[in-house]
Amino acid sequence: MNAAVRAVVRMGIYVGAKVYFIYEGYQGMVDGGSNIAEADWESVSSILQVGGTIIGSARCQAFRTREGRLKAACNLLQRGITNLCVIGGDGSLTGANLFRKEWSGLLEELARNATRGPSFWR
Repeated sequence: MNAAVRAVVRMGIYVGAKVYFIYEGYQGMVDGGSNIAEADWESVSSILQVGGTIIGSARCQAFRTREGRLKAACNLLQRGITNLCVIGGDGSLTGANLFRKEWSGLLEELARNATRGPSFWR
């Protein structure tokens, strides 16, 4: 996993993208805050020999709901994140595909909810 994380971060930086870690997978995307942090070249140095993944992983019941995916979309938009590279197994890829299919609808819903004011996501 760390080799894949390192490759994605370094290639992203190489092509001029701003790259972020999302700690604890979909759970971190739903929770937002410090779970989403910018990555740099040095943040992936010396991780190839480390087992597991430096960004962690977690099952996320909330992401299985539309409300959870709506919160995740909001957290991505707040940071200007427009693309995801999901590294994982079948569950991760199934979640990513559902998120992709719903993306336009999630954006529309967030735009409608924006008229409710900043307290909506508290």
